[in-house]
Amino acid sequence: MLSSVHSANDIRIVEKEARSLSEAGHEVTVVARPPRPSDAGRIEFKLIELPPVARWKRPWVVGRAATALARAAEADVVQFHDPELIPFALLLKRQRCRVIYDVHEDVPADIYSKRWIWPWMRPLVSRGMELAERAAARRFDAIVAATPAIAERFHAYGADVRLVRNTVRLDEFIEPTATTKRRRQAVYVGRTSFDRGLVEMVEACSAVRLPLVLAGTIGREEQAWLETSSADVSYRGQLGRGDIATLLNESLIGLNLLLPEPNYLLSLPTKLFEYMAAGLPVITSDLPKTREIVEAAGCGVVVSLKDRKSLLDCLSALADDPGQAIGLGLAGRAAVARTFNWQHDAAELNRLYAGLASPEADR
Repeated sequence: MLSSVHSANDIRIVEKEARSLSEAGHEVTVVARPPRPSDAGRIEFKLIELPPVARWKRPWVVGRAATALARAAEADVVQFHDPELIPFALLLKRQRCRVIYDVHEDVPADIYSKRWIWPWMRPLVSRGMELAERAAARRFDAIVAATPAIAERFHAYGADVRLVRNTVRLDEFIEPTATTKRRRQAVYVGRTSFDRGLVEMVEACSAVRLPLVLAGTIGREEQAWLETSSADVSYRGQLGRGDIATLLNESLIGLNLLLPEPNYLLSLPTKLFEYMAAGLPVITSDLPKTREIVEAAGCGVVVSLKDRKSLLDCLSALADDPGQAIGLGLAGRAAVARTFNWQHDAAELNRLYAGLASPEADR
C-alpha cells in the first residue's frame, strides 16, 4: 500500500484495506506519511513512515522509495493511492509488478477545489489529470474506485474496475437503541473547511441555540475564523477511532453540509455512513448521491443551502424532538447493517486479490 499524500493513520488505506487484506492472510506493508495511528499496537502489518518533504518534492521522493521498496520486498502487488504517483506506478509495471490504482476522489473535478492552484490554471490541470488517468488506466491490473461515479468513468476508459466504497466497520460503533442517551448537540467529523460547510454549520447551530462539536483536521484560515466566532462550538481536533465512535454515540444530530463543489456532487462522504452507523439522524445538503442514500434509508433530512429558513427549521425540529431524531437514526443504522458496511466492500477487495493470486493471473 503506497501513498505520498495520505498519512499512516488514513482510515481507508490503513484501517480498512490494509487490515482486511492482512486478516485475509496477505503480507501487507503500508508506506505513507506521518502520523502513525494512535492505536498502532493493533496493527498486524508493517508500517513504513515517509520523511516530511515539500509538496513539489513529494512525488519524486516517494516514487523512488516505492520503486526501491518493491524491488527489495519482491512485492507481488503495489496498490497506490495518489495520482501524482502514476509515472512511478507505470515504471513498476514495466518491472513486472502487478499494480492497482486506488482512486479515492474524482481527481479532475477535485482540481477545481484546490486553492493552492491558480484559478486560471485549474481547467488546464484538470484536463491534464483526466488525460493522464485515461492513458494509464488500462495499463494497470485493476482500478479500485471509491464511488460509483469514479467506477463509471474508469469503465469508460476500458479499465478493469472494482467498486470498493468508503463504508464503515459496524463493530466500531455501539448499536444504538431507542433508549440510548444523547446530548442535545450536533456533530461534524472529518476535514473542516469552508467548502465543507463550516460557516453554514456554525451559523445555523448558533441561530437555533444548538451546541456544535467539530472533530477532524482544520485549515489555518478556518481555525482563525472559528476563533473569532462567538457561537457555542467545541473543536476537538483529530480523534482516534474509538473517540470518534464515542462522540457520535453521545450526540443527537450529524451534519453534512458540503457545498455543491464538482468533487462533492457524486461523492459518498464517509461521515454520512459513520453518522448512520452510530444511529444519528443526518441533516445534509442537497447533493445527488447523498440525497439518494438518505431518502432511500429514511434516515434524515435533505436541505438546500440556499434556503436558510428550511435548514433552521429542520435543525430546530430534530433538536427539540429527540424521539423523532432517534427514530431516523435507527433507520440509518439498519441501512448500514444491510448495505453500507465494510464487510461488503472488503469482500470485493478480497475477491480482487484472490484473482490476482490465482494461477490464471500469471498467464
